[in-house]
Amino acid sequence: MDVITHLASLAAGVASHLKYFKIGEHHLYVSRYILSAILAFTLSVFVQSRVFQLSSHAAILGTFSIAASYFGGLYSSLVIFRLFFHPLSKFPGPLGCKISSAWFATYLAKRDAFRQLLQLHQKHGNFLRIGSNDLSITHPKAVQAIHGPGSKCRKADWYDLTYPMVSLQSTRDDALHSKWRRVWSTAFGDRNLQDYEQRMSPYRALLLKAIEDSAGQSMDMTQWFTNYSFDVMGELAFGRSFEMLETTKEHEAIRLLNSGLFALAFKLPIWFFRILVGIPGATKDWWAFIKYCVTQLDNRIQAKEETKDIMGSLLQSFDGQTPTGLDRALLEGDSQLIVVAGSDTTATTLTVIFRYLAQYPHHMGLLRAEIDPLQRGELGEYAYIDLSTLKHLNGVINEALRLFPPVPTSLARLTPPEGLDIDGKFIPGNTTVICPQFVIGRSSESFASPNDFIPERWYSQPELIRDASSFAPFSIGNYGCVGRPLALVSIRGVVARIVANYDIRSTPVENLIAFDDGMKENFTFVPPELKLCFVKRQISE
Repeated sequence: MDVITHLASLAAGVASHLKYFKIGEHHLYVSRYILSAILAFTLSVFVQSRVFQLSSHAAILGTFSIAASYFGGLYSSLVIFRLFFHPLSKFPGPLGCKISSAWFATYLAKRDAFRQLLQLHQKHGNFLRIGSNDLSITHPKAVQAIHGPGSKCRKADWYDLTYPMVSLQSTRDDALHSKWRRVWSTAFGDRNLQDYEQRMSPYRALLLKAIEDSAGQSMDMTQWFTNYSFDVMGELAFGRSFEMLETTKEHEAIRLLNSGLFALAFKLPIWFFRILVGIPGATKDWWAFIKYCVTQLDNRIQAKEETKDIMGSLLQSFDGQTPTGLDRALLEGDSQLIVVAGSDTTATTLTVIFRYLAQYPHHMGLLRAEIDPLQRGELGEYAYIDLSTLKHLNGVINEALRLFPPVPTSLARLTPPEGLDIDGKFIPGNTTVICPQFVIGRSSESFASPNDFIPERWYSQPELIRDASSFAPFSIGNYGCVGRPLALVSIRGVVARIVANYDIRSTPVENLIAFDDGMKENFTFVPPELKLCFVKRQISE
């Protein structure tokens, strides 16, 4: 091959970056690009061997040489642009992250993105470049600017993970999201919450029976809260639990879910996952879980029951008609969203709450002072409306959510084309941004004594909250968690029942610190085992 051919290939690589790949989003077309490259390579070998009468070996080597020149130009241009001319070039961050959004994954061998981001922000400050076009921002004002009501930021490309299958959470079409969110909101009105609360009661009873049957022996509360949360969401989503409390075994669908979510721990760019999704068998567990959820959806549609559950509320909007087209696709996406979003998050929060109650048992007394007067009926249940106003109970929940928010890092947004100002700092347009709640919750700019568990900061010691607007464990604004009321009903009910009936035996602090150190993250937190011993509360006459 002559020099002119290689220079032309080099120039073509530079031009393709500057005129095409540098502009817009390309993650949905990555499979096409790979196939196009393979086709171009094959065609080049064919032309050189047939037209120029080269041997197959020489044709292949010649094509490799041309390809090397092309990709050399493409990636040289890309690296130079990202390091020196990109709108984010002045933001601090690791050198590798500035070049590639895949570099951050090299920090995540322990699946602890939340911990790595905390360390990087402590080193580089509130504005951290973690990818070629990605910023992590922990300034207290960033949460409202990026997620709050009126924000012009929209969902970033990460939400195209399973496109064209979409859900309320994953659709990037704002008009569709607003329309479908109104339908979802009907599922969480006060009337429905009362029905859901009653349907949770048998599962709380099963959880308490397990504690009673333990006879003061050590229990892995991480697993028991997981069993409870998934059983409840199975019941409320499709009218059928996973029976994990009764069998004490992980349901196959939940095993598939956990396996499918594992890859998300490494925060790789969306194009990598789009490639993965396109490889037969590479994400088989995730798709098997979705298939299970879709089967449950079909069963629920065919049942045509009047049972008050979440999917039933969504189906009411179709007036008895069978959903088709986009409506059907949304329901399929939502069938897995209901289970995932309502289970992992609740289980993690309950586990963290009792981790701190074990370390600071005096909070048990403060909770009982609020809870005891509200007990109703022989089963010792509480009305969710009564629990919702308890200051210390809500303070305990908020502290657990602050210290270990269920989604600790990644709720990616895209800044508007005109850019965004955050307390005088300009964020360029079309930048992917995250506000990692774990890091913000541990920031002294937002909270005094940020690493301490102090529920009173939420009601009697407000001076310990320096910027309340940065606290958003369920997100806020148009994309805020629509199921937040249900999650809080479930969490309050379990905490009240256990605290009212049981004491926690003294737990070595080193075990609790080991729990913190063992925390991992996929998309949501993945807590390690939490071994606690419960004994029946002795109430003095």
